[in-house]
Amino acid sequence: MSLQEPPLDRKRSIPSSSSQSERIPTKRMKSESSITDDQSTNKDAFSEKMYQTFVKSAFDALDKINTLTERINIPISHREALPLKHFNIVLHNSISSISKLDNKSSQHLISAILNYKWLEINQIDDPFAYSTFTELYSHFLSVLVSSLPKYLHDVINKLINEFNNFDPFKNEKQSIIINHHQILAKIIRYIPTCINSFPSGLQKHFPHHLSSSTKELTNYINNLMALIDYCPELQYSAWRLIIECCIKLDVELQNELDDLDDDEIEELLNEDIEEDIEEGDSVADVTINQVNNEEDEDNEQDMEYIVDPMNSTTNIKLLSSKLDSIINILLTKTSNSFTVEKLDNGSGITLFNSITSLFRSHILPTHFTKSTQFILFHITQYQPELADSYLVMLIDVAFNPNEVLEKRLKSMQYISSYIARAKNLSRHQVVFIVSYLIGWLNKYIIERENEIADSQDRMNLSSLMEFNTSRQVGGMERFKLFYAAFQALIYIFCFRHKLLYKSFETNESSTSTSTTTNAIPTSNTGDSEWECDLDKFFQRVILSKFNPLKFCDETVAYIFAKIATKLNVCYCYSIIEHNKRERMLQAVSSSNNESKTQSMLPSAVGNFRQKQEFLDLEAYFPFDPLVLPLSKAIVSKWYVDWSAVNPSNGEDDDEDSGSASSHHEDEGLEDDSEEDDDDEDDDEDVSSSSDSEDEEA
Repeated sequence: MSLQEPPLDRKRSIPSSSSQSERIPTKRMKSESSITDDQSTNKDAFSEKMYQTFVKSAFDALDKINTLTERINIPISHREALPLKHFNIVLHNSISSISKLDNKSSQHLISAILNYKWLEINQIDDPFAYSTFTELYSHFLSVLVSSLPKYLHDVINKLINEFNNFDPFKNEKQSIIINHHQILAKIIRYIPTCINSFPSGLQKHFPHHLSSSTKELTNYINNLMALIDYCPELQYSAWRLIIECCIKLDVELQNELDDLDDDEIEELLNEDIEEDIEEGDSVADVTINQVNNEEDEDNEQDMEYIVDPMNSTTNIKLLSSKLDSIINILLTKTSNSFTVEKLDNGSGITLFNSITSLFRSHILPTHFTKSTQFILFHITQYQPELADSYLVMLIDVAFNPNEVLEKRLKSMQYISSYIARAKNLSRHQVVFIVSYLIGWLNKYIIERENEIADSQDRMNLSSLMEFNTSRQVGGMERFKLFYAAFQALIYIFCFRHKLLYKSFETNESSTSTSTTTNAIPTSNTGDSEWECDLDKFFQRVILSKFNPLKFCDETVAYIFAKIATKLNVCYCYSIIEHNKRERMLQAVSSSNNESKTQSMLPSAVGNFRQKQEFLDLEAYFPFDPLVLPLSKAIVSKWYVDWSAVNPSNGEDDDEDSGSASSHHEDEGLEDDSEEDDDDEDDDEDVSSSSDSEDEEA
């Protein structure tokens, strides 16, 4: 057996004919595939080499360069569009032969390259060619500007025009996004004077606040924020465009919301957010996606809105989402811009000065904006010095005789609302503003009270009532700033009365573990327990000939009367009731006198004429609760709600009510504790009720 085994092994080692027949085709297939790959590679290389030869010759021949231009102009989605590899050859030769392109025949070629929609390229098809393309295209734009400066504006406008197509702070098409701002930074470094051409381009390509989508607006503004990072010289121009857009949206939104109550507005703006939030999604993303979907579905409706605005739910959501998203971006991007380090190196101060300058020139003069001003409200509370600077600016406008009266009145309203609502203000800042207002009001009374005729003598001259009524209104208009300052003071007192009590710090430390926060100060026979002798000041001013409670907003006057009575500061109900009766008598007298010549006029005309000179004092407090959900979430941490400072929470209002009217106003105040301040509708209700009483009289 052992002698026969070797032949068996030898037989096994010899391959059979069948195995040979199987292996031969396999080797042949591998060789054929390698040959095919080599042929395709050689074919591509040959094609690229031939095309490179064609491009080089095209720079010398007019007919060929026109053919090349026509090929580049074909849309990317077209099947005959220029392949990316071939376009890379064009870019490479254009960069190396840039001097040959300085002629009329090459202008169309350069225009075609600049108009190329490079953001529409699908990088997944050929990642290597795409990466090469972005580098070459970026390099071409830089070389073109440095070699042929006449194309500077075209290149800048091209890059700026594409700002609304991408978000620089997200990872979508990151290579293109980086190149956009890298190119601009390189151009600014090569040609520093080109900065002067940026503002006009930024304004020209800024998306329209109505016709553009929320995503386009936010993309453009995010790119402006990125541009400011490496070119701070454009900070004011960029912020000016953003603030102007916010103001336009704010005004449009308020026009839409005029007919809605505060509860309806809040429900409308927040109804779908909680339902659509998924894990990992932010509220901002959900809100923007919702509105973008509505915009995609209702493009025709949006166009109708631009032509003929209508008060609809869709329009309100579109406007509120745009404004909310923009303010949210500004508050988020500036969160680290006002640290102590940024203020010390000057960058934070420069940004703050730009924003406050825009507030003074754009926001302050605008009639009744409701949201845009919260940008200043929030950033000024990062550091005490910023709040001081903001208050000094407001005081400078309010008490500057060279400013327009309407601007001074608006500034006074901002002072009162800011001091009342800004939670990060120190006690010293609040007391300083109160003392400044008291000092100015005291001086004003001393200097000008003698200009007011005695009211009792005027009432006795019944024969001259017809003339004195109109003269009284016109004459009291001279003191409009005085009444605005007094209203600002009592509004601040309603919110900040705890801080204005002299023993506030002592009481706060001694009752830190106590739950009683609405302690009522007890009056002593000695010095006043209030800062700046507030109680004595109020007792004197409300009895002066100016009679300030008559011309202040009625809701604010009733709130002040209630709190002042509760805290033993002064008693105002009798004066308020007297003013109300006097106003009713004047309205009746005015209507009777006018009925002799115009019998068809309603009795409300007299009441309106008594109040029309003081409409600016009514129902506008710039920092009333914000209704935009995203921005409100950021602002709320430094915001004082009425419910937190109302001394009458959970108590009956019977003890301090002077009349049924005061009951009505107190109920309105309780509504304000739910973050909805009384607005112009309350004043209209009060005036309409007084009109009905006039008719009954």
